[in-house]
Amino acid sequence: MIHRHRAAAAAPVIIALAMASSLTGWLGQSPKSVPKPESVLGWKPCADYKLSTYEQITDYLRAVDKVSDRMKIVDLGKTSEGRTQIMAIVSSPENLKPEKLKKYAQISRDLSQVSVNDGKAQQLAKDGKTIAWVDFGIHATEVGPQQVAPQFAYDLVTSETPEAKSIRDNVITLLVPNVNPDGGTSVPKWYMDHVGGPYQDSTYPELYQKYSGHDNNRDWFMFNLPETRNLGQVLFHDWLPQLVYNAHQTASYPARIFIPPFKDPSNPNIPPEIIRGINSIGGDMTLRLDREGKEGAVSRQQYDGWWNGGLRSAPAFHNQVGILTETAHASATPAFNDPAKFPATFPYQGVSTKEPSAFYPSPYKGGEWHLSQSCAYIETTEWALLRAADLDREQWLYGSYRMGKQAIAAGGDTAYVIPADQADFPTATKMVNVLRKGNIRVEVAKSSFTVGNRQYPSGSFIVREAQPYRPDVVDLLNPQTYPDRRNPDGSPERPYDMAGWTLQYQMGVTVDKVNTKLNVKTAAVDTAAVPQSTIPAKAGYAYALDARQNDSFTAVNNLLQAGQKVTRTTQAVKTSLGEWPAGTFLIQSRTGTDAAVKQQALKLGITVAAVDTAPASTMSVSLPRVGLYHGYPGNADEGWTRLVLENFQFPYQRVHDKDVRTGNLRDKYDVIVLPDASYNSMLNGARAGSLPPEYTGGMTQAGVDNLVKFVQAGGKLVTVNDATELGIRAFGLPVTDVTSGVPNTSYYSPGSVVANTVQAGHPLTYGLPANLDVYSDGSPAFAVQAGAQNVTAPVSYPAGGLLRSGWLLGENVIANRSTVVDAKVGSGDVVLLGMSVQHRAEAHGTFKLLFNSLYLGGEH
Repeated sequence: MIHRHRAAAAAPVIIALAMASSLTGWLGQSPKSVPKPESVLGWKPCADYKLSTYEQITDYLRAVDKVSDRMKIVDLGKTSEGRTQIMAIVSSPENLKPEKLKKYAQISRDLSQVSVNDGKAQQLAKDGKTIAWVDFGIHATEVGPQQVAPQFAYDLVTSETPEAKSIRDNVITLLVPNVNPDGGTSVPKWYMDHVGGPYQDSTYPELYQKYSGHDNNRDWFMFNLPETRNLGQVLFHDWLPQLVYNAHQTASYPARIFIPPFKDPSNPNIPPEIIRGINSIGGDMTLRLDREGKEGAVSRQQYDGWWNGGLRSAPAFHNQVGILTETAHASATPAFNDPAKFPATFPYQGVSTKEPSAFYPSPYKGGEWHLSQSCAYIETTEWALLRAADLDREQWLYGSYRMGKQAIAAGGDTAYVIPADQADFPTATKMVNVLRKGNIRVEVAKSSFTVGNRQYPSGSFIVREAQPYRPDVVDLLNPQTYPDRRNPDGSPERPYDMAGWTLQYQMGVTVDKVNTKLNVKTAAVDTAAVPQSTIPAKAGYAYALDARQNDSFTAVNNLLQAGQKVTRTTQAVKTSLGEWPAGTFLIQSRTGTDAAVKQQALKLGITVAAVDTAPASTMSVSLPRVGLYHGYPGNADEGWTRLVLENFQFPYQRVHDKDVRTGNLRDKYDVIVLPDASYNSMLNGARAGSLPPEYTGGMTQAGVDNLVKFVQAGGKLVTVNDATELGIRAFGLPVTDVTSGVPNTSYYSPGSVVANTVQAGHPLTYGLPANLDVYSDGSPAFAVQAGAQNVTAPVSYPAGGLLRSGWLLGENVIANRSTVVDAKVGSGDVVLLGMSVQHRAEAHGTFKLLFNSLYLGGEH
């Protein structure tokens, strides 16, 4: 049990002693020219009841850079909120000379990318410096890492111990003070604004990353966020560090820190040398902690080695040793940990929290705890990593070459062809650029070529397995098969994150895997340009935009905002490029139409055709007034939905609980979207007293009643995944979620890609293929009552073969059940989207379900 203390109640002498004790591991004396952190921050890093913002911390680092020749600050780009993201490079003055930095970065790239032969690689490993990435937090509410960054930087720059000198001579440390600068300001500011008051220890009520919140550590193969792109350039292109350390909080209670080895399962695509390296450095860290008397380090709990997509996990697929630690006590408020109230065991394998064991040999005994102690643990592990980087320098460097060479040999002739003649080639091109951001080698065919009976046109992309980062290629472009792992009671052992994430399945892109030597001239792709668009010379009746292409929706939104007239066909239509399906967008010619359509086509690479005569049946399209529900505290699915709407030019307004409670929603909105959230969380919101009153209480029953009135008056309510429960219950729909109440031993879908079948011609399915892959995370499945009126279910699970990637128990429970339902209520609609329709802005293949749902509010 943790008891937190208010600032006024703290015992100053105990706090000072605890801080002094916890900081004994911080090394070295300051040369007079280098300022100590407290001289700039105003307090010692990790002090009780004090949190520094990102701006304060970067001000300190820039102050060090001005006076020290052992640090160089690099600006990496802008964050989602417009802050400048920085990185500090720390090494010896000799290593930091511009020509030397350039040399060592090139050595790292040459070795990692296997640009040299064996003999040259061995020499480069002797000549090079280990590149070690150490970051200080990605989740802003995990305050310890970012708070210790100034102290660690000071110690690394100023310490004159033999260890520190050797590290500076042999290691180039890429010190990232905060992966999430925006949250690194908003969270400390929230705490400092409330310290000493009733909400001192309350949770920051918004997403601490503008779009993703905690999911900012789920974006490292997709690169949707500016921060991920900034740092991905460093990780996978510019520096390619051999060692990557990503510091987090918190550990499984009551442990003081989690350190690898990770628990099983391990992803089979990760090189054995990486797994061994992770385990070795984890051992170095725990040993150093125990030598310094810092007890309570635990391993093989909570975090596995399966998933690709995190800051510590994505590097493993690039032959980089990725380390994650999780340190206890993510608060500047001291706490007392009562050992009498410790849980008997840790969650995994029933390991005792009190008795020594193989991966918890020095149990934490409880007592008073301060953030300064957590910071001291973090700094100890940072030193342990850099010592390992120093002592085994040549092997880390040559190992990156060796693994890359092994990957090339293992790839053989296997390749993945991304055909240029698929329906949504612009999205396929986006997928290519996702791969390129991870430095996956991609080629483009300069002529048509044939594999077996399939001819591929010029412009098709090719990804060969024979490349240094083959582990990432194989992992992203093949289905995952998660092992059926059970707890002692027979329940499934939950994966740490996703069980399956196959990229082309999520993005709705056709990729053909071939196992033969390709006879075609190609060119390397740096960044894939949008496809070349051909505009008809004359439109006749109207220009046609293909609804099978996601960016046709972007174009339509831009054209509508520019005042163009847009309609949609309700059945197949003949165009200059052949017959196109129902849902095709038509832009009738008027002043400025030719130029406007051409501009969108060239910018987005979409396909444009001509229609000569008016179709028999169309519906007009206007920009819907979209309201996106936002509850407190922040919901990552709401944030990702905002990002998708912005990327595809859908205007929206956020709808807060007070707005829903107030009512009159139909006067303001045509469509309201409820992102993935439980009915209870939307209804009740944050508990009274947990946050200031304006952030608590939810939409309440009055708000639910107002949503009903909104739909009855002609509004469209779009509910996503778990939020579909509100749609069913509040409106009394003749629909049942067949998964409700089913134990996870009978139905379990822990983040997997599953197959669906699509009914063509329905307004919700315009542009979708007959077979659709959807992302399921414990998602519902619907049974519509026999004889129900005004209810359609245009997307369903097939009878069998549901699992496409990941892990699925209970296929029989959801087989032949519906995943999408459209129910007419009064003058409006309730849409149930029973999947993660835009999952982390990755699931481009199902975006159209959301987009078509929004257009229900703008079609007449």
